[in-house]
Amino acid sequence: MDLAADFAANLNGLASRDAYLDAASQLLLKLFPSDHAVWNSLDAPAGTADIVPYPYHVCDKLPTMLLDMYAEHPLVASLQTDTRGHWPPRRLSDVISDLELYKCRAFQDGLLLLDVNRQLMLVTAGSRFDLFHSWSLNRWNHDFKDNEVELAQHIQPILKLLDSAYAGSSRKATEMANAEAYSLTAREQEVMRLASQGLKVSAIGHLLGCSPRTIAKHLEHAYSKLGSTNGIDALRRLRGG
Repeated sequence: MDLAADFAANLNGLASRDAYLDAASQLLLKLFPSDHAVWNSLDAPAGTADIVPYPYHVCDKLPTMLLDMYAEHPLVASLQTDTRGHWPPRRLSDVISDLELYKCRAFQDGLLLLDVNRQLMLVTAGSRFDLFHSWSLNRWNHDFKDNEVELAQHIQPILKLLDSAYAGSSRKATEMANAEAYSLTAREQEVMRLASQGLKVSAIGHLLGCSPRTIAKHLEHAYSKLGSTNGIDALRRLRGG
């Protein structure tokens, strides 16, 4: 099993988004030894933000700080000017010099308070600089090496799939209860859960380490047990509709 598949296997099928974020943080810190692994969610047009740091530390101001200063953070600002159509992982040192970093408000009023001057950012959802999810690995003085950036590029697609898979985890308890009532196997339940998040057969196969044909068979068997002939009706039954 390659690194990306092993990474996915360790993080797939967890009970909730919080459990996923905790486990993913620990795995990321093993791959990229850092002071913190931080999951960030920004929806500036809606005025909302969420920050989940690991190891956990109490700072209620972090989401407010992100909303207030996101456009001035060099990594976030770099997304606005990146026209490649996708956002590969990037280091803070790739987009700004130390001299300029230490002058900017995002550092003086934000990163400095957290003892951070080196970051590696992996965007996992979104296509606008004011509306996205991302992971950031934080350090002080010890920058990320080129091979670490290459490793981040390798696992970023898995993190994107996992971000999508856990986006609707609040419905999972109901779906699991109904799945047991219809005698769905654990694998059929997992495939249905991922399909319910909008993942295609090929993406589910990539995440679970199975061929698209195998995933299609799992869906076929699940539909049959649920008394459905298509995905929309099967999901409706699974959700108790």
